[in-house]
Amino acid sequence: MSGINSIIETAKSYLGTTEGSNNHREIIDLYNKARYSDAYQMTMQDPWCCAFVVAVFEQCGMRDIIPCYAACDQMISVFTKWGRYFSRSVRCVRPGDIIFYDWNGDLSSDHVGIVIQNRFGDLSVIEGNKSDSVAYRNISITSSQILGFGVPNYDASDGTSGESRIDSTSHDLDASYIRTLPILQYGKANVYVKILQVLLNYYEKANLEVDGQYGVLSKKAVADYQMKYKLEVDGVVGTETWTHLLTKR
Repeated sequence: MSGINSIIETAKSYLGTTEGSNNHREIIDLYNKARYSDAYQMTMQDPWCCAFVVAVFEQCGMRDIIPCYAACDQMISVFTKWGRYFSRSVRCVRPGDIIFYDWNGDLSSDHVGIVIQNRFGDLSVIEGNKSDSVAYRNISITSSQILGFGVPNYDASDGTSGESRIDSTSHDLDASYIRTLPILQYGKANVYVKILQVLLNYYEKANLEVDGQYGVLSKKAVADYQMKYKLEVDGVVGTETWTHLLTKR
């Protein structure tokens, strides 16, 4: 089992855990075992969203690729130092990424979870301390409540090449679903355009504003992408271009 799959399955095994239960105590104990020497030692009375994330990685033997702190902003600081923290507008989010939230818009993180699936910009996340339990959250990648993402270096833990892991685990797509995606062309404005812009920014460094508006710059970026990968060059995102963007990376 790859490192990402191990993290996801372990996170799922805690679903339904409630505050004060034996599993909650296990999460706190695992965090305290893994925490850095200067990190806060947690009790059962403390907020435990970060502890859940750290505990999952500790359970999988991967504490070295996760910042072992009890505060979200401290985790972000370490990810940033490692060069593995990204804002929501520049990264194609994948399973196993760590998502940080900012509920009140003050640019300080209030909560954290583990991304389980990204289905065309609709994220499924498992979080600890969500209404005092381990539970799912579904959220759009365009939500203003997302502050950013930490990206653990799974390559360092399992030896799997990044490219093969992305193909087999991250996209979870099939051709029949891709055919349901809308055709995007100049003048369109919707969430799918935002997803397109995020993908082009991540893969091609297109530097597009993620505004959901398919304007001149988005059309040019699509045409450049199509020319680069020898697709039909028309500046329109149909099944062929969607398929290449979502499954051929």
